Amino acid sequence: MPLRSIARLVSLALILFATPAAAIGCQEWKRLGPGQKEPAVYDLIETAVSGSRGRQYQVNRGAIERCLRRNARNIAYEFDDICADSRRASMQALNKLFKNYIWTCVG
Repeated sequence: MPLRSIARLVSLALILFATPAAAIGCQEWKRLGPGQKEPAVYDLIETAVSGSRGRQYQVNRGAIERCLRRNARNIAYEFDDICADSRRASMQALNKLFKNYIWTCVG
C-alpha cells in the first residue's frame, strides 16, 4: 500500500478516535431493550463515520461504514459482555472496543 494511502487511513482513524464514538456507558446500555441495542450501535456508527472533520480526507468512508454495519450485531454482543463484567464496565471500555472495530475496518 502506498505511503500516501496509509497516511490517509491513519488520518481518518485518528479523526474517528478523537470523536467520542461510543458516547454511551454501561448504565445507558443496560437500560436499552433487546430491540434497541443494535439500532444504538448503528447510531454510533453514523456518528463516527459522518463527522464533518472526516470529510476532508480522501478515504472510502462508505466502505468503512458498511464494514462497521456488518459487525453491528457483534459489537452489541460485545458491549453486553463488557457491561456484564463489572471489572471492565466503563465508557472507556466501550470506546476501546468500538475503536478496535474501526481499526479493523480501516485496515
